[in-house]
Amino acid sequence: MEINDKTAVVLMASGFSRRFGSRNKLLVPFRGKPLAKYTLDLVLSLNFSGGIFFVVSSDDVAALAQDLPGVSVIKNNAPEKGLRESIRLGVEAAGNTGAAYYLFFHCDQPFLDTVTANSILDKRGPGFIVEPRYRGKPGNPSLFSALFRDELISLEAGETPRIIKARHPEAIKIVEISNPLVLQDIDDEETMKRLDKEFPE
Repeated sequence: MEINDKTAVVLMASGFSRRFGSRNKLLVPFRGKPLAKYTLDLVLSLNFSGGIFFVVSSDDVAALAQDLPGVSVIKNNAPEKGLRESIRLGVEAAGNTGAAYYLFFHCDQPFLDTVTANSILDKRGPGFIVEPRYRGKPGNPSLFSALFRDELISLEAGETPRIIKARHPEAIKIVEISNPLVLQDIDDEETMKRLDKEFPE
């Protein structure tokens, strides 16, 4: 029997970026290109036969993917519902692809690399949840078997995929990360400036 390793990618780009003031952090340039573009470029460098779904609430963020082949832009009209709405929209959009796995990316990790992404993909397996960790601390992106589809699309107010992981600790497979920088996210301008200074190109 042929193994189905088809993976759908969900890029979650609907946040409010409150710690960036009036600016949408995903559009803020970091080393010459908008922050979200790093994640878009990363997923396009890999082979995802289950499709790439870019979930956005801003037309300006959506425009980052307008000329990118293979990227489906999904409009999130209720970003106030939080992360769960982006997850629901992405998973439902991938429903017709026959994907056996969903890989969820946040779009504020400019140092995330193909080695890390491929290490997560290598741990795929039916019924598994895969997450990267650095010294015991979990990070993103996380991968979920389609076995958890119903739980992913039915998260309630205030819930995140962490609650699914808490329900199914036996399903979790860990990818140990040696370099914490690849899991570093950028939540505010101070962090952006510090990273640019401490880790020059």
